[in-house]
Amino acid sequence: MALFPKDVYSAIKTALEGSSFLPYVDVVAIRKYRRDTLPEFEYYSIVISPLSAESVPYEAAQRWIANTVELILLGKIRNGLEDALMADSPTGSPPNVGVLAMYEDVYRTLYKNTLGGVIELYPKLNELDVTSRFDVLAPEEDREEFIFEARVGYRPRGQRWVNLE
Repeated sequence: MALFPKDVYSAIKTALEGSSFLPYVDVVAIRKYRRDTLPEFEYYSIVISPLSAESVPYEAAQRWIANTVELILLGKIRNGLEDALMADSPTGSPPNVGVLAMYEDVYRTLYKNTLGGVIELYPKLNELDVTSRFDVLAPEEDREEFIFEARVGYRPRGQRWVNLE
């Protein structure tokens, strides 16, 4: 079990890179996300962007660190705006996956996933129960194609502890 965020973020990256639902994702990166500095990727990328960490009290004088993470799902749009939403051909050459299918694949990968025992799942608290936003980014000078962007909130909770000693 992990307590502090560094181990949690590494476990998230390992889970996403090893997911059988996400073979079409080229790059998984841990970094603060900024639209003006996208990672280099051929088709699809996931950015694990830390937002905050909070020490939260739990029953019996225990605490855990609640991490607030934004998973940024990025994909290059090649076949129009409808495909950017609805496409679901991850094994095509090149793969053609829309933002909704990619969201579903990430959800399937992380739902009720303890990340190899690194996080704890708490009753009535689902780490993926947050609103996700879907956008299309217009091309910039150094990019010739449109890119879809989904911001998926994720709140994994570390191991509970009574004291740090």
